[in-house]
Amino acid sequence: MTPADRDARAAGPLAARAKALAARPFLDALYAPPPEILAPPDDVIACRCEEVSAGAVRAAARLGATGPNQVKAYLRCGMGPCQGRVCATTVAALVAEVRGLPVEAIPPLRPRAPYKPITVGMLAAAAEPVQQPQE
Repeated sequence: MTPADRDARAAGPLAARAKALAARPFLDALYAPPPEILAPPDDVIACRCEEVSAGAVRAAARLGATGPNQVKAYLRCGMGPCQGRVCATTVAALVAEVRGLPVEAIPPLRPRAPYKPITVGMLAAAAEPVQQPQE
C-alpha cells in the first residue's frame, strides 16, 4: 500500500473522528470537575483501595515523588483492585499542586498487568486440564 492509498483509505474514518470530537472542548469546559475534587483536604482519602490520604500523597510529593508512579512506590496508590482507575487523576493533581506544575506536566500512571483484576477462580477455570499419565 502506498502512502497515498493509505491516506485515501484513512480520510473517511479520520473525518468521522474529527466530527465526533468537535464537541469535546465544550463538554470538557461544561463538566470540568470542581477544584476541590482534584485538591481535597489532607484528611480526605485519595486512594480508597489502599486507604491513602491526600496529605500522605502531598508528603510523598514533597519528598520527591514526581508523579503517580513514584507515589505508587512510596504509598501503594494505584496498586489496589482498581489499579489506579479511581485515584490516578487525583494523585497526579496533588503531585502537580505540590510541585507547582500543571497537571498535564505530570506523567500518567503506568498500568501493570493484569489490566483488569480477575479472581483466582476465574484463572483456574481458564486453565487447561492436566493429563495424568496412564499406568
